[in-house]
Amino acid sequence: MTVLRFTQADALRCRFGLSPLWETVSAVRVLHGLKHRPLYSPWVAAKTEAAAGLDLRMLRAVQPRVGFTPDFLTPPPKASRARFATEIARVRIAPLDVVRAELIRSRDELNNPAAAEIDRMLADPAGTRERMADEIESAWTTLIQPDWPLISRVLEDDIAYRGEQLTSGGLAKLFDDLHPTLSWEDDRLIASRYRGQDRELTGQGLLLVPGVFAWPFLVLVVDPGYQPTLVYPARGAARLWSDVPAPPDPLARLLGRTRATLLVALDPPATTSALAAQYGLALATVAEHLAALHGAGLATRRRTGHQVHYRRTDVGQAVVDASVG
Repeated sequence: MTVLRFTQADALRCRFGLSPLWETVSAVRVLHGLKHRPLYSPWVAAKTEAAAGLDLRMLRAVQPRVGFTPDFLTPPPKASRARFATEIARVRIAPLDVVRAELIRSRDELNNPAAAEIDRMLADPAGTRERMADEIESAWTTLIQPDWPLISRVLEDDIAYRGEQLTSGGLAKLFDDLHPTLSWEDDRLIASRYRGQDRELTGQGLLLVPGVFAWPFLVLVVDPGYQPTLVYPARGAARLWSDVPAPPDPLARLLGRTRATLLVALDPPATTSALAAQYGLALATVAEHLAALHGAGLATRRRTGHQVHYRRTDVGQAVVDASVG
């Protein structure tokens, strides 16, 4: 197991962050290891044709099913809502001594079957760093960016939920619900099935990063050169690639099909832009319908950072329930 020991300052400095870079690199791992994570079968099936045109050999070499993946490829985000362009720029300027050391560790830990490929990469660390960043960028553009409005919607909803837990029950409530292998005891966070070194946090706090491609695993970054970070599976990721249910006919007759569709779609909560992207509607159209639902007491809204999330109220849920008997 791995134990993180908190000081009082660490308890006050836990924060959340979103990382499109983490999602991209994690998605590449899922793409090449599907048989161990069937949750993602619909996503892999949808992306197979697009992924066939990508050269991801280097990323695949340093992502063994069991073992170490270099942290310089996914440095913990510095902003709460990181931009991909900012994150990939950090990869491109990662110190070469760090690149070399982490590639060696990835090669040597648990007899990585791609050791020969990593040896070739070590012959030119600067060129390897640049080509790996190019692979990540092409994976982002092809696999993740088209779905980012939907992915970020799930991540934002998870953060809102976890924030409520932290507010109402502190770290104990947050960590006891975050993952079945995590527990909070006194001043310690215990990851019972994670193999890694223990860490004294010494005032830096812990960055918590939800990931839609993380299930069912945890990722801990505890190397002293990085901000201590915990990546965990986001709630609602299983709904990402399932079909959104059509609104019941009685509800569509009552509200109109578009407005009824949006009311049903507010699970999980969503922003105007996410709904517009999901249903191919104009932003103004979605905004008008959401305003009507809000005015009728069927939806409520809450600001999270720079975004406003809409969710069904109890009355809205009762209307949906009544329309399906």
